[in-house]
Amino acid sequence: MEDITPDYYAILQVSPAAEKEVIEAAYRKLAQKYHPDINKSAGAEEKMKRINAAYEVLSDSTKRAAYDATRRTAETSKPRQSKGVLPRLMAFALIMVIIVVALRLSPRLALLLAVIALLVWLLYSLFFGNQRDV
Repeated sequence: MEDITPDYYAILQVSPAAEKEVIEAAYRKLAQKYHPDINKSAGAEEKMKRINAAYEVLSDSTKRAAYDATRRTAETSKPRQSKGVLPRLMAFALIMVIIVVALRLSPRLALLLAVIALLVWLLYSLFFGNQRDV
């Protein structure tokens, strides 16, 4: 199921932590840019409708609180997907196949490849291992 709730913060180009004054300033800036009386481009009217909808919700503290609660619920209900696990497993399997083939050719070559693979894995873990898969 796809999330159909628009991201009002992205529409107004503000942070979710933005204060009311910042939201109002962003709205005014975007309204000056996209108001149909000023901007005659084809998508300006639709863009202005989205800007108005976002401002209507984010400028009202009660509506904003309800919207934020909906966003939090949507964020926590999204299934977590692990990126990069399959490519890592495939790379590991490929390295193991190369080492096995090299072992048949030369034990020294196999040992060298194993050491290189271990060093690459250690460097990768050092620089990227602390990042969470999302």
